[in-house]
This record gives sequence, structure tokens and C-alpha cells, in this order.
Amino acid sequence: MRRASATTALSLLVASVIGLATANPAAAHHGWEEYDTTAAYYVSGTVSEIRWGNPHPEVTIELETPVSVPADWAELDIPPELEEIEGREVLDATRPYEGEAERLTMDLAPIERLSAWGLDGEVTEGERIEAVGYLGRDDDAHIRPELIVLETGQVVRQRSVPLPAMPEAAPADDAEDGAGAEDRPADGTDGADGSDGADSADSADAAEESAAEDDGSSSAVIWALLAVGVLVVVGGGVYVVRRGNRD
Repeated sequence: MRRASATTALSLLVASVIGLATANPAAAHHGWEEYDTTAAYYVSGTVSEIRWGNPHPEVTIELETPVSVPADWAELDIPPELEEIEGREVLDATRPYEGEAERLTMDLAPIERLSAWGLDGEVTEGERIEAVGYLGRDDDAHIRPELIVLETGQVVRQRSVPLPAMPEAAPADDAEDGAGAEDRPADGTDGADGSDGADSADSADAAEESAAEDDGSSSAVIWALLAVGVLVVVGGGVYVVRRGNRD
């Protein structure tokens, strides 16, 4: 009877450790390393689905086809903070989305940062959005934007840390695709405006830099904790079983 109780306790402890280990990754932020930043893709479309919450709001758009980069894309007015981390080079390297998907889900920056960077409220279903971003390495139905352009013309940045790798220049054919595309209407809210809030933006930058470091090491920490937990459980289980046998 004692041996059966010890075995049951050991099984429950192992199950608990495994459950905690598998639950942690789901709550982690999406680090830039999870996306292929060597190719920056332009997409545009109409919002069809929204999940507005942390760690990252998810906005699904029905893609407009055929995809072509607007003629004035490289001259887009972007926030100076994005200029400082080579955001202009990303615009220069933008290519049209080449995939077969009819819809893509954009993984946006956390809500607090979106607010600090000038987004007032939420995007809405039916709203048209443009973006340049990077496809997921393991899930190319998701794209992490460098920036988004709202229907009003407002540019909202999505990044404040350097990319793991800069995007490669678009092939010549892709660059020429935007030659006949229509320009977007000018709007006073483009780029960095007063709503950015210098203090809020600086705090958001620091928070994102910290989050990016956490993202890069989260997997290693999780596995280290799992290994320690397993050792503790196994050691404790052996002790309990031996104690039960002696009794």
C-alpha cells in the first residue's frame, strides 16, 4: 500500500512539472528571432478578425491582390525612432508579398507600446491596413510588422530594437512592381507626431529592449527549470519509494 502511494505521488509530481514546462512558452512574447527578417514583405488588406490583448494583439487581414509596393513607399514619413534603427533601409528593401495565402495574421506590438506610439484605441473590422513585415519562421500565416499604416494614413511603428538580421534588397523585378502603384494620401498624423509622447516612448523602448532580451533567453530558461524540476522530482521519488520499502 505504501509503495502504491509513493508511485502515485511520483506520477503526480512529474505530471505537474511537465504541465508547467509546456504552459510557459504559450505565455511568452514573440521575439523577432521567430520571424525571418531577411525578407521584408509589403501587404495590404481589410481587417476581418481581431484578437485585442497581450502579449500581442493579433489582427487578421484579407489580402488585396495582386500585391504591389506603392511607388512612394520608400519615402514614407516614419517616426525618427524607427529611422535610428534602420527603418528607412527596411522600406528600401521592401518587396511585395509572394505567398499563396488569402489572409495573414499580423502580430502587433503589445497594447501599451501601441498606445505610446500613437495608436488611439483599437483597429476595427473593415478597416484597410498596409504594412511591411516579416513572416514567421515556423508559421508563415503570421507576419510581424515593422510598421503599419492605418486607413487614415497614420504610421504606427512596431519595433524599437535592432533586427536579428537586416532584410536583403528586393529583386529588381519586385522593385519595379511598385512603379505604377498609386500613392497614399498625405495625412498630418503620418510618422512621429505629438501622440508619440517622448517619455512614454522612451519607457516603451526600454521595456521592449528588456522583453527582447527575455524572448531570446526564455526557451533556455524554461528548459533549465524543467531539468532542475525533473531532477528534484526523480530524487524525491526515489527517496519516497525507498522509505516506503523500508517501512
